[in-house]
Amino acid sequence: MTLTVGVASMLKAGFEVREGLGERAKTLHRLSVAVSKLSDDLQHAFLVSQKDQIRGGIDRNMKTVFKLEKSLGDKLWVTTMTHRALQISAHESEFTLVVYQLKESKDEPGRKDLYRAETPVIPLDLKEEPPTTLLAHGIKTFTLECWTGDRWSKDAWDSARSETRNIMPKMVRVTIEAYLHDRAGAQGNDVAGLDEAVLTINTVVYLNGASDFVEMKEPDKSLRWGAL
Repeated sequence: MTLTVGVASMLKAGFEVREGLGERAKTLHRLSVAVSKLSDDLQHAFLVSQKDQIRGGIDRNMKTVFKLEKSLGDKLWVTTMTHRALQISAHESEFTLVVYQLKESKDEPGRKDLYRAETPVIPLDLKEEPPTTLLAHGIKTFTLECWTGDRWSKDAWDSARSETRNIMPKMVRVTIEAYLHDRAGAQGNDVAGLDEAVLTINTVVYLNGASDFVEMKEPDKSLRWGAL
């Protein structure tokens, strides 16, 4: 009986470890997909200054934007070149407006999901939010920080206002936290335990289209890439 109990305990521990690794792998996969999509959009982001008369100036039909809102959580608006039309004859363009934001989860109250919106063409009114689609569920935090030239900024960024007018950041640091376990089937105190286990993924994305813009602040010449 002692031997049986010992073997059962070992098997149970092995199953728990395997289950934990499985949950971690699934969470890491959905975060990797979200970060990969966001990185692609940022790497192909572009902005045309309102002072650029050669490429249309203030009278151009196509508006562009790079805006990071911070009031109700991080929300990114960016014009980029990642749209792919599903039909050859579709009246669509590779130029698109993309929006990223967290919204309350429909399946797990009290949690949030990461949503992404994309337009078939860049709309004339950039204030109107396009329909969103679910990108990753079970997200605890979604944080974006823009590089100013000498530091990472936790402030908002708007290419149409104040000191960031007509410029994009050279780099954006992305940090996403996701819950390791779903709430399905959990009750009472079990829910609190599920909410404590999280997985964090972060990366730094260089914006290729920002090479034409002067950084908001004088670059720190003593800074090394490894310190970022």
